Amino acid sequence: MNYSALDINQGNTLQKQAQETPSNFGILDGAMERPTSAGYGKRMAGPVGARAIQLMNDPAEQQRTQGWMQQFGMSNEGMQFNQARMMMANPQPQQPQEEQK
Repeated sequence: MNYSALDINQGNTLQKQAQETPSNFGILDGAMERPTSAGYGKRMAGPVGARAIQLMNDPAEQQRTQGWMQQFGMSNEGMQFNQARMMMANPQPQQPQEEQK
C-alpha cells in the first residue's frame, strides 16, 4: 500500500489524540500535570482554532473579514440571514388564542 506523507502525519496525529486521557492532561489533587510530549501545547480548539487565532492577531485579516461581512449584509442572502438572526435573538411573544364556542 502506498500512503502519502500527509496521510501518515494525519493518522499519527489522530492516533495521539485518541490516546489522550484525563490522566495525560488533567488535574491531580488540584495541580495540573503538564505532559512532556513533543506535541503538547500545539493542539488548538478543533479545526477552526487556527482561524480564530489568526483573526485575533492579524489586523489586516480582521479588516478583510469585516469588509466581507459588510458586503454580505447588503446582499439578498445577507439580509435574509440578518433578519433570521434578529428573529431568533428577539422572538415574538405568542399571541393568546381566542376561545372557540
